Amino acid sequence: MIIDHCRDERELYDLYTLRPMPNQYDFEWLMNNPNLFCFYDEKQGYLRGFITVQKEDDELTLSGTSIRGNMSENIQAIIKVCNAFNEDMYAFTPLRHAGLVLRRAGFKHIKDDKYVRYKNG
Repeated sequence: MIIDHCRDERELYDLYTLRPMPNQYDFEWLMNNPNLFCFYDEKQGYLRGFITVQKEDDELTLSGTSIRGNMSENIQAIIKVCNAFNEDMYAFTPLRHAGLVLRRAGFKHIKDDKYVRYKNG
């Protein structure tokens, strides 16, 4: 897996429309986010998913989406992105499978659909 900037806006748009993010994040916001991390297949180079990091209510928050059947790459990407920031990282999801990915990436479920990954473990 390779983590990089957006290589192909159309490819990102196709994934964004196929696997939409929460309503507050439109595609223009996504493209203008300086903390947009796309992850690509190493051999064939196609987009497998993306992660964004943003401040929400004074908390550093992680969001993202990916193609189906990509759990191990999602976990690796989340860990790499979190390690690039020296702060606690938060994430919100009502989805069970996304919560499982977050927990395997070191996040702890703290309430309702909120998760946290502490910078010091």
